[in-house]
Amino acid sequence: MAALGTGDAKAQLGKDDLLNTDFKGSLLYYTETDRVSAIEAIIDGTYFLNNRDTIGLRLTFDSLTGASASGAVPTDRAQTFTRPSGNGEYTTDANETPLDDTFLDTRYAVALNWNRKWDGNWQSVIGAAFSNEYDYRSLSANALVSYQTDDRNRTYSGGLSFFSDTISPVGGVPASFGIMDNPGGLQPRLGDEDDKTVIDALFSFTQVIDSRSLVQFSYSASASDGYLNDPYKFISVVGADGRPIVQDPATGLSQVVFENRPDSRLKQSFFVKYKRDMFDSHVFDASYRFMTDDWGINSHTLDLKYKWRLNDVSYLQPHLRIYQQNDADFFTPFLTRGNVPAAGSGSYASPDYRLGEMMAYTVGLEYGRDNVERPWSISLEYYLQDLGDRDGAFGELRNQDLSEDVSAFMVRFNMDF
Repeated sequence: MAALGTGDAKAQLGKDDLLNTDFKGSLLYYTETDRVSAIEAIIDGTYFLNNRDTIGLRLTFDSLTGASASGAVPTDRAQTFTRPSGNGEYTTDANETPLDDTFLDTRYAVALNWNRKWDGNWQSVIGAAFSNEYDYRSLSANALVSYQTDDRNRTYSGGLSFFSDTISPVGGVPASFGIMDNPGGLQPRLGDEDDKTVIDALFSFTQVIDSRSLVQFSYSASASDGYLNDPYKFISVVGADGRPIVQDPATGLSQVVFENRPDSRLKQSFFVKYKRDMFDSHVFDASYRFMTDDWGINSHTLDLKYKWRLNDVSYLQPHLRIYQQNDADFFTPFLTRGNVPAAGSGSYASPDYRLGEMMAYTVGLEYGRDNVERPWSISLEYYLQDLGDRDGAFGELRNQDLSEDVSAFMVRFNMDF
C-alpha cells in the first residue's frame, strides 16, 4: 500500500477527527420447510474522519435451529443413526429423508475495515474479521485497491483475502469412510480439530457507458487447502436390494460411512453486471456469474432486479434469481456393499446435495423508503431448490425420493439509525 502514497501526517485517529457517524441495521429471518430456521442480526457502523477516510465496524449474530439432512438415503423402513457426539441416537421414519433434528448453532462475527482515499484517483480498503461458533472459528484479513480515471468513467479494482479456519466437530474429526458405530461405541475419529486456509483474489473493471448506465466485469479466484469435508455428512451403504444395510439388528442401526472430499479446491468466477437508470428514476439491475472449479462443478447465476419508484421517497423492487449447477465429480448419493473405499485410498465421495445437480430459484419483492431521514426497507423472498435425478438408483432406491426439493422463506428488514 505504501506505493499508493505516503499518507497524511495529520491523519491521526484522535477524538476531534470524528466528524460524523452512521449506523445501519439488518435483521433476517430464514426458514426451510421442516428443516433449518435461522435469525441473523447485523449492525454496521461507519466513522467519518476529517481527511475523508472512514473506519467501518460490522457486528453479526446468527442463530440456527432445526433439522439438517445427514446425507443418508430414505428407505421403506425406519432407520436409526448415531448422533454426531456418539452419545445418542435418533430414528427416521420409513420413506422419509434422514434428518438430524438436533441441529443448533450460534455464531458471532466482528469485522473492522479502514477505507482510505489517497488522492483523487486511488482508494484502498484494509480489513480484518473474526467469527466464532460452537464448532468453527475463522480469522481473516483483506485488502482492496481501486483506481478511478480522471474523467470518473472507469474504475479498476484488485483485492486479496486470506482466511485461517479451525474446525472442531462435535465428537471429533471423523475418519474418512469410517463406519459409524452404535452410541457409546468406538467411533472412527482422527482428533478433536482440523484446519483449512482460503486465499481469494478479485480483479474488477467498471465502465460508465453514459449518464444513465454502467457495466462491470470481474474475475475472482478462490484457493482452499486443508480440511474441506463436512464432518456431519455420511453416506448410506446399500445391499443388492437397494435397501440400506442394517449394521446392528439389535439396535436397528443403519450402516453409514463418513464422506471424504479432496483437501484442495480452486474456484474461478467470471461476473458481469449491467445497471441502468430508466425513465422516472426507475433502476434496472442485471448480473450473470459463471463459476467453475477443479471438483468438476460448473454453475450459472442470473440475477435480475427492477427498482420501481412509487414516488420521491418510496419504491418497490421485484427480484428474480436463477441458479444452476451440475454434479461434482465425486458426488455419491449412496455406496454399495463391497464397494466402500478404504481410508487413505485416494478415493472421494460425498452425498451433500449442495455438491449435486440442482436448479434453484429465488423470487422476492422489496418495499423501501430511501429519500428520508432514516431510510428503511423490508423484503420477502421465496426460495426453491430443485435437485436433479440421482443416477444409478436400483431396487428399493427407485421407490424413494433421493432428490427431495428444499424450499424456504426469507424476510429481511434494513434500517439506517
